[in-house]
Amino acid sequence: MLNGREKNGDLGIDWKQYALGANHYKRKTVGFGKYDKKEREYEKEIYIREMSIIEGGIGCSIWDAAIIISRWIFKNNTVFNNQTVLELGSGVGLPGILSAYYAKHVTLTDYLPPLIENLNYNIELNAKQDDGGSDNEDDEEEKQRKFTSLDSIRNKSTVKMLNWDEVDKIQDDTQYDIIFGSELTYSMLSVDNLIKVILKYLKPDGIFYEILSDDRDGVGYFIEEMTKRGFVNNIVSVPQEFLGNYGTKQRPETYKYYSFKYDNGLCKHKNME
Repeated sequence: MLNGREKNGDLGIDWKQYALGANHYKRKTVGFGKYDKKEREYEKEIYIREMSIIEGGIGCSIWDAAIIISRWIFKNNTVFNNQTVLELGSGVGLPGILSAYYAKHVTLTDYLPPLIENLNYNIELNAKQDDGGSDNEDDEEEKQRKFTSLDSIRNKSTVKMLNWDEVDKIQDDTQYDIIFGSELTYSMLSVDNLIKVILKYLKPDGIFYEILSDDRDGVGYFIEEMTKRGFVNNIVSVPQEFLGNYGTKQRPETYKYYSFKYDNGLCKHKNME
């Protein structure tokens, strides 16, 4: 257990698949949209380096829930246009990096130093692909232009350490239009501090999105406590179009999309559906 944030329930994972030795990594490409058979590529592709569970804990790899919420982000990318975004529990960063292509700015967060280093690596990995790969044929002026472009995700993304257990000690009070995450409400022990994080960083007219398996502990308590703090929610089963073909070893689970906004009439963001 790290900082009281353990994963409850049997995930049905063959942990040997993730037991890479320290400083060992695995690369994955996750595609979105239409697949071009001629070019052998998807409409949008995100490149991710997974890491050893020894160093990254449960944030070491891509989980089904992260793929499902990423598919929603790709289809509903206009939701993120000109928005400031905070991703909680980023892990290897798939949803956060994808959202950076559409948002004004995205802050990806987690609480283990190896995860922070790997998040920065994955952002730069995708930025280099956007630049055209190795850039070997570009002159120095063109390389600099690509590197400093405001449209580059390297300049639209920030990685920060965020330990929910220490949120009361953090001086940064920056608030965001959208906060989201995958499988954040997984334990009774994580709920109270997660709510503190949301209350601290969500704008009065902002929205909180989450995807959760029905098997996770703490969900009912989370909904109850968020309601007490003035939030209204919208909860829907994940549409079939976002399910399946994950390419992971995780056992099948049933997921729902959760949307929370303050009950003040200010939020204009759409609910997940």
